[in-house]
Amino acid sequence: TFSPCPSILNYFSSCVPPTFITLNGSRLNHLLLDTHSGHVYVGAVNVLYHLSPDLQLLTWGKTGPKLDSPDCLPPIDPTDCTQAETTDNTNKLLLLEEIKGGDPLSLIVCGTVLQGICEKRSLENVSQVLYKTDNPVDTQYVAANNPRVSTVGVVVEQKGVLLMLVGRGYTSKGPGGIPPITMRRLTPVARHSAPAFSHEELGKLVVGSYSEYNNHFVKAFHHNNYVYFVFSRRDMWGKREYRTYVSRLCAGDPNFYSYVEVPLSCGGRYNLAQAAVLGYYREQPALFVAMAMGQASTPTPTDRTALCVYKVEELDKALHGAQLLCYTQEGKDANNKEKAYIEYEVSSSCLKLPQYPCGGEHTPSPIASAIALEATPAFTWTPPITAVTTATEVGHTIVLLGDKNGRLHKVFLHANGTGTKYDTVEVDAESPIYADLLLDSTKQNVYVLTERKVTKLHVAQCEKHLDCHSCLSNRDPYCGWCSLEGRCTRKMDCARHAQLHHWIWSYGRERQCVSIESLHPSIQSREEQTQVSFTVLQLPVLSKDESLSCAFGSLAAQPAVVMENRITCQSPAPEQLPPSPPGNDHVSVRMALRFGDVTISHTNITFYDCKAVGRLNATSPCMACVSSMWPCHWCVKDELCTHDKSCPRQHVIYNSRLSLPRGPDSCPCVWTLQSSPLVPVGFDSELSLQGKNLDIFEVMLIFNMLALTFHGFLYLLVVSSLRLICVCVTVQLYDCSVGQSDCSQCRAVAGNYGCVWCADETPGCVYNQSCTSGTMDTCPPPLITEVEPLTGPLEGGILLTIQGSNLGQSFQDIQAGVTVAGVTCRPLPEAYRISTSIVCELQASANVTAGPVVITVRGSEKGESQQTFSYQNPQLSRIVPEKGPLAGGTMLTVHGSQLLTGQRTEQSSDQIAGLDTRLICRTSHSNQTGRVPVKVVFGKAERILDSVLFSYMEDPVITDATPTESFYGGGRLIYVTGQNLNVVQQPKMSVSYEPRERSEVRRRRYTHVSIQELCTNVTSERMICKSPTVEPKSRIVRVWFEMDNVHIDFHTIKNKPFTYHPNPDLFQLNSESRGTPIRFKPGGVLAVEGKGLTLAMNRDEVVARLGDKECVVKTLDNTHLYCEPPEEQPLALDDSDLPRLKVLMGSLAFDLGPVQYDNDLHSPVPLAAQIGLAAGAAVVVLIVLVIILMYRRKSKQALRDYKKVLVQLETLEINVGDQCRKEFTDLMTEMMDLSSDVGGPGIPFLDYRTYAERVFFPGQKGAPLSQNLDLPDSRRQTVEQGLGQLNNLLNNRLFLIRFIHTLEVQQSFSQRDRGYVASLLTMALHDKLEYFTDVMKTLLGDLVQQYVAKNPKLMLRRTETVMEKMLTNWMSICLYSFLKEVAGEPLYKLYRAIKYQVDKGPVDAVTGKAKRTLNDSHLLREDIEYCSVTLTVLVKSGVEVQPCPVKVLDTDTITQVKDKILDQIYKGAAFSQRPAADSLDLEWRSGQAGHLTLSDDDVTAIIQGRWKRINTLQHYKVPDGATVALVPRSQSSLGVNQFYQTGEKTPMLEGEEEEGLRLWHLVKPSEDPEIPKHRKSSMRERERAKAIPEIYLTRLLSMKGTLQKFVDDVFVAILSTKRPPPIAVRFFFDFLDDMAEKHGIDDPETVHIWKTNSLPLRFWVNILKNPQFVFDVQVTDSVDAVLSVIAQTFIDSCTTSEHKVGRDSPVNKLLYAREIPRYKQLVERYYSDIHNAVSGCYQEMNSTLTELSGSFASEMNSLVALHELYKYINKYYDQIIMSLEEDAAGQKMQLAYRLQQVAALVENKVTDL
Repeated sequence: TFSPCPSILNYFSSCVPPTFITLNGSRLNHLLLDTHSGHVYVGAVNVLYHLSPDLQLLTWGKTGPKLDSPDCLPPIDPTDCTQAETTDNTNKLLLLEEIKGGDPLSLIVCGTVLQGICEKRSLENVSQVLYKTDNPVDTQYVAANNPRVSTVGVVVEQKGVLLMLVGRGYTSKGPGGIPPITMRRLTPVARHSAPAFSHEELGKLVVGSYSEYNNHFVKAFHHNNYVYFVFSRRDMWGKREYRTYVSRLCAGDPNFYSYVEVPLSCGGRYNLAQAAVLGYYREQPALFVAMAMGQASTPTPTDRTALCVYKVEELDKALHGAQLLCYTQEGKDANNKEKAYIEYEVSSSCLKLPQYPCGGEHTPSPIASAIALEATPAFTWTPPITAVTTATEVGHTIVLLGDKNGRLHKVFLHANGTGTKYDTVEVDAESPIYADLLLDSTKQNVYVLTERKVTKLHVAQCEKHLDCHSCLSNRDPYCGWCSLEGRCTRKMDCARHAQLHHWIWSYGRERQCVSIESLHPSIQSREEQTQVSFTVLQLPVLSKDESLSCAFGSLAAQPAVVMENRITCQSPAPEQLPPSPPGNDHVSVRMALRFGDVTISHTNITFYDCKAVGRLNATSPCMACVSSMWPCHWCVKDELCTHDKSCPRQHVIYNSRLSLPRGPDSCPCVWTLQSSPLVPVGFDSELSLQGKNLDIFEVMLIFNMLALTFHGFLYLLVVSSLRLICVCVTVQLYDCSVGQSDCSQCRAVAGNYGCVWCADETPGCVYNQSCTSGTMDTCPPPLITEVEPLTGPLEGGILLTIQGSNLGQSFQDIQAGVTVAGVTCRPLPEAYRISTSIVCELQASANVTAGPVVITVRGSEKGESQQTFSYQNPQLSRIVPEKGPLAGGTMLTVHGSQLLTGQRTEQSSDQIAGLDTRLICRTSHSNQTGRVPVKVVFGKAERILDSVLFSYMEDPVITDATPTESFYGGGRLIYVTGQNLNVVQQPKMSVSYEPRERSEVRRRRYTHVSIQELCTNVTSERMICKSPTVEPKSRIVRVWFEMDNVHIDFHTIKNKPFTYHPNPDLFQLNSESRGTPIRFKPGGVLAVEGKGLTLAMNRDEVVARLGDKECVVKTLDNTHLYCEPPEEQPLALDDSDLPRLKVLMGSLAFDLGPVQYDNDLHSPVPLAAQIGLAAGAAVVVLIVLVIILMYRRKSKQALRDYKKVLVQLETLEINVGDQCRKEFTDLMTEMMDLSSDVGGPGIPFLDYRTYAERVFFPGQKGAPLSQNLDLPDSRRQTVEQGLGQLNNLLNNRLFLIRFIHTLEVQQSFSQRDRGYVASLLTMALHDKLEYFTDVMKTLLGDLVQQYVAKNPKLMLRRTETVMEKMLTNWMSICLYSFLKEVAGEPLYKLYRAIKYQVDKGPVDAVTGKAKRTLNDSHLLREDIEYCSVTLTVLVKSGVEVQPCPVKVLDTDTITQVKDKILDQIYKGAAFSQRPAADSLDLEWRSGQAGHLTLSDDDVTAIIQGRWKRINTLQHYKVPDGATVALVPRSQSSLGVNQFYQTGEKTPMLEGEEEEGLRLWHLVKPSEDPEIPKHRKSSMRERERAKAIPEIYLTRLLSMKGTLQKFVDDVFVAILSTKRPPPIAVRFFFDFLDDMAEKHGIDDPETVHIWKTNSLPLRFWVNILKNPQFVFDVQVTDSVDAVLSVIAQTFIDSCTTSEHKVGRDSPVNKLLYAREIPRYKQLVERYYSDIHNAVSGCYQEMNSTLTELSGSFASEMNSLVALHELYKYINKYYDQIIMSLEEDAAGQKMQLAYRLQQVAALVENKVTDL
């Protein structure tokens, strides 16, 4: 039996704590269990461990680290393998070498080092090596040499010989050609020379491309006569998605002819196997596979996983079915659909064989099924499942799943195939659970492997559940409740599990515990003993000689009588029952049904106690008894509550549920007081009580009373032998002397109390029976002690309070008897206090008067006050201020006289010199602005100030406040801007802070200190505030501006808080001797040292004073202040002789000590020396003057010539900046409209086919992409068959590389041919981009080899080889999506910005020169006069015609105008979708019928000599605002009027040249004939003549400044590494780095040049210069000229050479001289970030290439490309055939023969077949 213990969920849900071992913190890899000994073996990084079954360490041995490199073959010699380094050995395989039925022989251990070789170790001592090889051969490389690549293995016996089958993934480094699955000997065989672990002369899975078939192996296992492998890989035959496969081999097949595989489908979406195990489901062998959902088209799993179960019988059936189809039906089903095929690029095919033994020699292999084996997920889980194993418990399947978060989940697999998780155990929170999840031989425990520890867990712990409910509710399929044993057990541990109801299972049909029901009676009196009977559900069947018993509480058990389905027991005797708990009238007792000592079931039974019911209610026990929930009755005369229905002395009152008399109403009781409840203190009083049902008693009851006072009430406790009180009876005790202090108050007390004013020695108020000397009938006259207030307005209305004594006995006594200064005052009844206080309302008085207050009480004497009351007439004169904010809070002062009229003395606001001349009040909030009068109310008197109104104005608003920092010392000037600031009289800057010493104890006391500083210089929009001074090191709570009721927090103004910094320190000038002055030489500066000077202050804010003069602060940094004192020593400010240097920083003042000027004069110069010096100086001056005069004479002419130029230049320089800003603003306005179009369909991207055509075949019309195969129908099928075979040949790497190399050595194979062939190959192989990439890399490797021998820096500079054009095309394919998603938008915006800017100025239609350009050779230097014209263009939209304004220039040709109109109408549309300008005519419309067709050339054209000018809007005098329309051109006029289309390189007027006329638009193209010698002037004059046009070069600067943002955006988009660079770039740059490393090129400049030549210069420059490659746009000459400059700038930015510019540099380079170094940094950072990023993007690249192949292959016309390629094969046919026949490998593959077959089919060429 197990003792109970609490379940610790986050440790393990297990009673017995799990065993685990951490093994020195080693990183663990594999776990192996020897089922014979129960010992556990652990393979770790560099170590092997041997553990006992309870995880005690027995032995261990080292396996690494070792000197190794994956690029080198063992044995490793450091001299040969320079890259070798100490490498960790990760364990990849851990297997037992054992013969079936025998003991294991050894431990097989394989690791990652030395190319994955294996060794054997002793099972008893793992440090002992039984076999290893020091000089392995390549057939002995077993495991993957990369820790991340999977390896699995299984040992099988074949004819008494042990063999190991190994599955391993592909590794990019190390020896190539190791097959995915190999068979290996475990012992060397004498007749073979092959050593142990070699696959020589044994079977292997041959594949065509190792990188394509990169199988990720999950599990290998042996079942029946087969070996199975579970793995995932890309489906190369189907959709190229990743899938999971199971492959099978006959165990006795040494040649792998029996290899067959079938894909697994798990719910359709789960495709990547993560873990697998062979187990049993419903007593049939089944494969359990944990599958993950893969990220789209990649081998990367997501977090979503599922468990799928495949019956081995169905798996074998699917595998056998595929073999059968391939052997006998050519792999096709009855419908001729391909259902089985040959995989792994093996040149075999399915056949029709008469006999088909499994793995028979030369049968087709390897076979793959095209039909997946389907399964529905039994269980899904997140995070991913990483390990799986199964157990069987009495025919039921339990699956144990490990997940990525280190938790073990237990799942019960139902018969319907669904799984239920019933328990989770956290094994290791810091590591996933590894795949080796092993059950021990008893199937009671499971061994779990995580990264750092091995854990042993019980699969089930039923014993920890101590009751039936807990056992069943846990839903553990291992556990059930063993009823007669009273414990939770496994089924086989319950002795009578086979009998009904003896073992109850939580998954059974009757999963309910044994339970007691129908208990009778369920309640009973504790005073009687009865029979208790009940029924039992799920009662286990007993034998005849077995019996049950009942146990009540802790009493001894009694036999139970079983009668059919009811059980009867005797209840305990009353004296045995436990007492009721205190305050309770019943007790619950547990009744247990027992079998022996085991409790089968239990329930509770209640025993009630009627006597306790009566005892618990002392005042009315009868009522409590008969209204009780128990069946209790009341014996009146016996005062007894009993369960018995009869009483000893008769008269029973029954429980309210029984017969009459019954219920509380029948109980006798006293319930009210009949006499007066008033009882005077100190006197005996008689009370009379009333009750009900008292006639029951035959004799009069006698009561004794005990009186208790409590808050003036009396509670009666009746003390007698009977308790009859039903309700509380109250009386009132009183004392006349309390509260009645005078005669009037005493006589006012109600008469029934009997209080009188007794006039003895000490008069007072007493009870009438205690006054012996006689009572007083009348009271003394009233006495007034105080009157408030003493002033009131003439109108009255204020309340007067009169205090005193004997002021009447009731309100009626004084109702008409109060006068104030002779005027009646009306008393208020609600405020009257008998005898002591009167409040009356002052009535109006006719004039100002004064007098006493007089009170008359009924007819008695009058009482008069000593104080005098005055009637006053208050007046208002003015208010200050006269305005304030809507929010209120303005302190308003009202000036006038007698303003305290009616005020109580303590409420007076402000009295000056005893005169009440002003009141101060605070304004309230107002809802609207405006002027309002001020009104003061004195009672009923209102005084309104009409002469001056108060203005409510808009609240002040603060928009800015700077600076935002201050020292704690404060005083820094904060400059505040806003609106309505002067509405407030006293704006303040406030700070709330918590002093340092208080902040330390602020938990105890919450105290904040607030400091305010008034703001000054307040205007409507500005004010200056000083930062308040704060105690140093305080905690700032809040900083705000306080403007009456408007409070503005500082952080809301600037979105950042106001910060206080520690005060600065300034050190004394003379730090060595304080107080001693420092010496200062005039002309110098004073240097002051300090620290923290600039934390919250700048130079301009610091004031330094030396004595009475300023010391000008020149420099301020964090540690120094330099100030320049005056030349003369200033005067001291105090009585001392020397001035002191004082520095003011806000409110902080620093006295830094005295300064003494150093005024010592040098000894005077002798007179003779002075005369000599003067004479010498005169001679020198004379000579200089002569030289200057000569020079001036020579240069006067030059200065005159240049004066104009200098003035113009200066003016232009000043204006360029303004021009740039204006242009940029206009452009940004235009681009805002563009931005709304861009970002989706707004950018007219070309489709992929057009993009590829323009990049692959630039400038070629009728490119192969848009052609169809032009063949006669009779030849089409044959030719297409031949082209298909050519395609197969191109897919042979050897053929393709020989073909390219052969073409390249032919002299007639031109550079254009090379590019053409490369693009045709790109088209043909577009559906196999991985292969294309592989070939390109091979060719590039060959190219590197060539250039390394010559000059490596020249590589890839031009496109001289097929490979280089292939690289261009490859980059274009891979970066298409990057162009669309990232770089496209800024590039399109740049193009649009350039076009917009160029079109804003004149563009010469003939020369293409423009006023606005970046290209100096395309700059229109002449100053053309032009103006902007807005045309109203009529645009037809459906039926309606809508006007559209279009801006053009009056100097534009008609074609240019049409283009601009089309640009505006079709803004954002693709260029190819809009009509051509020459298909439309421009009509100028005026009035009703005025239609004039405008044309570039017509009869009105101006001809001067042999020059003919193109017509412009100016020529036709078209005014601003003219209406025009574009109409389709009539057929007759087509081709007549139009002679020039914008953007053509050589505009020409047909027929004009014959007539000898030359065209011009804005300027006539210059003709420079040879200048005659006699007219050639000096060089200087020619330069001078040229200087004037050069001024217009500033237009380039203006254009550059305008476009700068757009150029920057493009460069940043291309070269930013904030988002990951395209995978293709990272992959190719990594490859170039590897090439450099391989060839020992350590010059970083060389690799930089390679990268530049392969990406920026090869791809990006091409795209920058030709936006039409990416977008459907037209690029005109003028736009192209600008793009050329930007592209050249990009080229310059990518070079490594230093960018030097000088006077002779091209203008284009000078333009971007300042930006190029910044762009260079961008490029260098881009390259270095990619270089430093984690490499290993190979797998990701392959996935990307596969995706691209599938996405765009259909766009490629591969048949046309193959046909075009064949033309080159035909041209160089003999040379190619010869080249193929010379190659030994080519001969083996019969490549020449296969090419001859192609030729025969394509051309009907007769060959030597």
